[in-house]
Formats: sequence, structure tokens, C-alpha cells
Amino acid sequence: MGEGWSDFLSLLVMVRPEDQQRANNTEFNGAYPVAQYVSATQPKDYFFGIRRYPYSTDMSVNPLTFKHISDGVALPSDIPTLFTANFNAEVHNSGEVWATMLWEAYAQLLNDSSRLNPEQARDRMLDYLVASLKMTPVNPTFIEARNALLAVAQARDTSDYNAFWRAFAKRGMGVNAKAPKRFSIDHLGAVEDFQLP
Repeated sequence: MGEGWSDFLSLLVMVRPEDQQRANNTEFNGAYPVAQYVSATQPKDYFFGIRRYPYSTDMSVNPLTFKHISDGVALPSDIPTLFTANFNAEVHNSGEVWATMLWEAYAQLLNDSSRLNPEQARDRMLDYLVASLKMTPVNPTFIEARNALLAVAQARDTSDYNAFWRAFAKRGMGVNAKAPKRFSIDHLGAVEDFQLP
């Protein structure tokens, strides 16, 4: 998940309030590639950046769900990707799934403009992220890291807590999801769930 946290922090500082005014990005559902300057030798590389998919709340741009941390689970064949190998448990690939979930949670705050302006949403998400790291156990499972973020949100604002549940459930880490064993190297045994509590 370390790769995911680092990707997400870059997204957190990259997003601008005016992004919502771009076509097809009213709910931050456009494409947000990470570190595209590193490997952009062709136009398609720039779209994807260094990950299999750019970050997006649009499932037709970034289809990753919790099952995609497990080796051998095929990526959707109808959505373009930069890499096609099914080594999902590789640290960058499984971290990408975690960052996608954090991006969904952040987008929930950004899209709640009746309560938060973009700067408040950013600051609140950063506060939640840091506080959740303090509550996350050593060598956490995905579920433990999710629960830490949910706990700090619940302690501050029930609306944010509910929004974060929607984000996690959308990506397959709902209330009944099960994580692989703590030190699994293939992440087999991840059980998806799309239910809210």
C-alpha cells in the first residue's frame, strides 16, 4: 500500500479547483496519470503515466477493484491499459488499487461542494490521511488500512465517513470484503464486496 499512498499524495497536490470545469471532468472522473513525464515517449504513455490506468472515478477509464490485487485476476479486456500482465500482487500494481480507492474517497469530498470548498476538501483529506496512518497497524492488510481511514473520518464528520464507505464499496472493499493473509505475496484470497454497512 506504500506505493498507493505515495501515488495518492501526488494526486492530492496535483488537483486544482478549476479541474472540475474541464469537459468530462465535472466529478473528477477525468484521467489523472501519475509521473507521465518519466516514461512518456509516446502519446499513449502520457495518458497512462507509470501505472496500468490513470486515476479516475470513471470505471470505464480506471476499472480497478479490490480483486485486482490478486495475481491471476485478468484485467478487463474492453478497457485500454498500459500493461497487460496479471501480476496484480506486484507492489506497484496492488498499490495502484489502494491509490484508486483513496482517489475515490477524495473525490467524494471534492464533489461535496455544498459543504466544502476545494481547499477545505484537500486539507481535510490530508488530515484524514495522516491521522489514519497513525491508526494503521504495522504491516496492515487493506481492510485494516481502510478501517483506519474510516475511523478517523467517523470521529470528525459522519458525512465524510459515509462518503468514504461509498468510495470503498464502489471499488469492492465494502463492509464484507476480506483481505488476503497479512504476509501474502500473491494476494490470493481477496474477497470483494460492494455493500455499504
